Amino acid sequence: MKRILVTGSGGIGGVNFVRALKIFKEKFFIVGTDFNQFYLQFPDVDVRVNSPKHSDPQFVKTLIDIVEKHKIDFLHPQPSSEALVIAEKKNSIRAKTLLPNPEVMSKDKLETQQLLFSAGIPVAETRIIQNIEQIDDVFSSFDAKTLWIRAKSGAGGNLSLLCRSSEEAKHWIELWTIRGKAKLDDFLIQQYLPGRNLAWDSFWFEGKLIVSFTRERLEYPLKHISPSGITGTPTVSRIIIEDEVNRIGEKAVRTMDQRPHGNYAVDLKEDSNGKFCVTEIDSGKFHTTTPLWGFISTKILKQEPFFNIPYLYTILGLEEMTDPEIIGSDIYPDGMYLLRHIDCGTWLYYDDGRKEKIL
Repeated sequence: MKRILVTGSGGIGGVNFVRALKIFKEKFFIVGTDFNQFYLQFPDVDVRVNSPKHSDPQFVKTLIDIVEKHKIDFLHPQPSSEALVIAEKKNSIRAKTLLPNPEVMSKDKLETQQLLFSAGIPVAETRIIQNIEQIDDVFSSFDAKTLWIRAKSGAGGNLSLLCRSSEEAKHWIELWTIRGKAKLDDFLIQQYLPGRNLAWDSFWFEGKLIVSFTRERLEYPLKHISPSGITGTPTVSRIIIEDEVNRIGEKAVRTMDQRPHGNYAVDLKEDSNGKFCVTEIDSGKFHTTTPLWGFISTKILKQEPFFNIPYLYTILGLEEMTDPEIIGSDIYPDGMYLLRHIDCGTWLYYDDGRKEKIL
């Protein structure tokens, strides 16, 4: 019996991670935590614990108690906010983890952009401001009519908006500072990248790239009521194979971490000339659908077990294997669409009109 603790298990990524493990005949005893008592009902876990938020001083103590009570062998934190806290406090938690160095995980979007730019990796042109009045000068300095406003940290398009004038940008930033949700220096002003929206998911072990795949995000849920049109996890995405994305993704991760270890999720967008630019790197986390693709790999594609990345990650995290073979890039077939929406189920769709029900 493999005894696993999954934090943030009630979120989409957490539910998918549990699903990716439970599909195997091996016995996984899983304790799931979440601060939302209602979302905690979603995952197929054996024990549910309504935990404090990651910012609560009792969060780590709660995990320590769970690990001791349920004799947990391996701890997987799904949300990046919880992963960072656990990485920083892992010496006090008596369960195995497989996380990058917390100094790498704590880098925000601005630090990431600066490091990548210094390494010659294409990124969106970025500005920061010291006061609201500077926004006019920033807009004048870009050779574009629209600019992207976003927060330095946070997921799901946090505080982002495509602004068509400096006035829009001023009002947007002032709104969130007035509400106390952000400070002026939490914001970035960036070149708008109008092309394809890609995700490169990768798993590394002791500096070695073990496996990766690439998705294009095509649709977001309820995008028509979101100011930015971005609402985090996509409702429509498809597997693509792009050698250039593999090259940039690997170089970007190695720039951020000299010895990558764990999961690294790289976001990219194309500029108006079709050049791929890295917009974000989340170290230590799975994108929300990465575990769902693992589930599909096992249930539908009938691939070898380690093509299910959460399973591979967990087996290595449990130290049941210490020297994994390189599986390679582009592990899933080109052109498969993943369709999912609230109350609509989950499907695989193909260009010839075929579809298969997943959930």
